[in-house]
Amino acid sequence: MKTYKTRTTINKNLIEDMLSARELEILMCMACGHSRAAIAEQLSISVLTYDEHRKNIRNKLGLQSNADWARALMPFMK
Repeated sequence: MKTYKTRTTINKNLIEDMLSARELEILMCMACGHSRAAIAEQLSISVLTYDEHRKNIRNKLGLQSNADWARALMPFMK
């Protein structure tokens, strides 16, 4: 199984390859600090759909902790 991270580095290109276009769009909105309600509204989806996409991102990238989320979001922060 592919992994997007090592102990100290994040492979942004691999993350982009592992996620769907919509999941990547959501990840980038999260990296900008938008709330789940704001992201759902911006993308014209329900909050429940947002939650499903977030769950898929977590599963595909193997994110288990807030620190994992932070490492995954950092390459997408502007």
